Amino acid sequence: MSEKYTVAIIGCGRLGQHYAEVYQTLPNTKLIAIAEYNPERRKVVGERFGITALYEDAQDLFRRESPDISVVVLPGKYIKEAVIASAAPGVVSL
Repeated sequence: MSEKYTVAIIGCGRLGQHYAEVYQTLPNTKLIAIAEYNPERRKVVGERFGITALYEDAQDLFRRESPDISVVVLPGKYIKEAVIASAAPGVVSL
């Protein structure tokens, strides 16, 4: 089997959850963490996808996790900071 790439989703609204669904079905990826500002949504989405690595924002996530890929699904005014947080440790951001 080929290498599995680890994935973090940043932003768990409807589109972020769709990306989480997709990445969980791909044989060469493993969803390892999510970042979501809304604490209720963060908890519910974590439970839905079986993820225990739950963070309030991208900066907090990257202080503790080292995914291969980050998927930034945020409103436009918040994207820049999340992408910069992803780039600092050398994570590919989609």
